[in-house]
Amino acid sequence: RAELRINRLMKISDLPQFYFLLDRKDVKVVRHRDTKFNLFAMYQDGEFEEYQNGQAREVFARATYLISFIAERDKFARFVGVWKILGVTRKNKGYRYDTQKVDGFSELENRLTVSWGEGTRSWVQLFHRAGNKSVSELLPENYVREFPGFYDFVLSYAELKRIADYPDANREWVRMLRAVAGVYAIQDGATGMLYIGSAYGVSGVWQRWKSYARTPHGGNQQLRRLLEEHPGAEDNFRFSLLRVMEPNAQKKDVIAQEVLLIEKLGSLVYGLNSNLIMPASSA
Repeated sequence: RAELRINRLMKISDLPQFYFLLDRKDVKVVRHRDTKFNLFAMYQDGEFEEYQNGQAREVFARATYLISFIAERDKFARFVGVWKILGVTRKNKGYRYDTQKVDGFSELENRLTVSWGEGTRSWVQLFHRAGNKSVSELLPENYVREFPGFYDFVLSYAELKRIADYPDANREWVRMLRAVAGVYAIQDGATGMLYIGSAYGVSGVWQRWKSYARTPHGGNQQLRRLLEEHPGAEDNFRFSLLRVMEPNAQKKDVIAQEVLLIEKLGSLVYGLNSNLIMPASSA
């Protein structure tokens, strides 16, 4: 495969994959942003097209092709594919589009990042007017997403596994999670039930989360039972950090925070925790 060379002076319209769309007036460029859903996780799980096809308004009217991006940071967006619109149906609560993904863009999907410009509120634009958006970067293959800060993410199990499988492409995640101890939550997205755990010692949170990527239950009794009763339930797992601590924090101090959060969030009675391990008293 020929190496794809991209530089920061490029526009979307300079990329050869998009040449066949340049002279058309029925192509729209879309920047999806939704605070209710993790769109990158939906994309990884194969659910993004279903999300895109349902719209409250006829925003894709008179379009034959959609060049789709997901918002990233304030004014950036990451390319996730091109779809051809085959039809649209009026529904009680909006419009339902029938689409088919267009081949030939796999080398750019989930890697090509562009600067959307100042008009971020204008999330649907015509390509013959928006094709001059600047290429920002081409991310490594198997890159998941930007590390946003310790308290500003929820990782799906698919995303966690991809980070663990491709640490070089996601080295910022690995570096940051290795640098801290702390208390984390695993939520079963199907039920909302929580498991609260803690991580400390060498490689901190990353060492513990990497074990879940290999074995989804991580040795936890209730998670193991859940997976035995519902094979594949790990696909609903969502990982987040509740309390971040210094990497040299003592085990008893980390566990004390774990116990406190288990009690606060009720995960022993109503969640997936099996017991409380009280920290040893200091001398």
